[in-house]
Amino acid sequence: MIDLKQRGWDFTGGHIEVGETPEQCFQRETLEEGYVEGDCFLLGYITVDHSENENWKEDSKYPKVGYQIFLKMSITQVHQFEGKYESSNRMFIQPIKASRFHHNWNAIYQDILKVALSIE
Repeated sequence: MIDLKQRGWDFTGGHIEVGETPEQCFQRETLEEGYVEGDCFLLGYITVDHSENENWKEDSKYPKVGYQIFLKMSITQVHQFEGKYESSNRMFIQPIKASRFHHNWNAIYQDILKVALSIE
């Protein structure tokens, strides 16, 4: 897990850049924020729809309707943590303990973790 400067303990993630696949985005973001590399596997995605969110604004950095993609990574390389980007720290934990640390744990994350742990 990474300690994001604006949110607290979270998973690595970010926005897809032009020409990237979701897997390439995840690998880039995980290297930038967590300083690890590995092989990733698509778990699934959810639709994030702000159509009925009265706090959403046209100039938001998030689209009105978007997708949040979830992948599992088998880490193959750990680099020295430098904290150059959005994260100020990282820690390695047992996956089943993620809810103890995550800044905003919810039922969707619990379901995704269950699927991730069921895949070898």
